[in-house]
This record gives sequence, structure tokens and C-alpha cells, in this order.
Amino acid sequence: MRVRAAVVALALVSIVGACGGSAASPSAAPASVAPAASFVAPTAAPPLETPTPAPSVAPATSAKTYTVKKGDTLWGIAEKFHGSVPVAEYVKQLIAANPQLKDPNVLKIGEKLNLPKA
Repeated sequence: MRVRAAVVALALVSIVGACGGSAASPSAAPASVAPAASFVAPTAAPPLETPTPAPSVAPATSAKTYTVKKGDTLWGIAEKFHGSVPVAEYVKQLIAANPQLKDPNVLKIGEKLNLPKA
């Protein structure tokens, strides 16, 4: 048991010596103790800027209008005036150019529709 106590004591002396302490008084604090670093609370991050959305651009409309006749549908009107634009896309443009349409599936005879440029 004495051998074990001697090994433990020798280990403690080695550890204290490596730490800069004195083997004679292991509880004594080292002569130079650096002051603890002060804690600085982080400041609030600046608010993130939200990008301004690009203004929505309404489809360009020409001065052309079309008067709805009996049996007309938006698809049928688009087929007549779509030009180089695909018919399905022209239907979307027709709807966008005519915000007065409450239901694009119901057209009234005599109603005037703005025709987008094809």
C-alpha cells in the first residue's frame, strides 16, 4: 500500500510541476494569474433588409377590343387573335387584360374585351 501511495504522490508532484505550481505547496496559486477575460454580450444583429418585390407588369394591351358574340369562349377568341403566342398563353393574357371578368368561363353577349398584343 505504501508503494501505491508513493506512486500517487509522485504523480501529483509531476502534475503540479507541469502546471507551474510548487511541489512544496500544491494548494498555493501560481504567482501570476491572468485576469479572466470579460464577457461582452453580442449586440443585436441589424434587421435583414427584405427585398422590394418587382412591380408586376400588366400585359401590354393594344387599343384593340373585341365585342363578344353569341357562342364565343375565351379559347375561341384566343384562337382567332393569338398570333405567334401559344393559344393557352394567350387565354391567360386575355384574362389578365380583362380584370372586369368575374368568371372567365361566362362571357356576356355585347361585352367588350381588351385584346393583348399577340
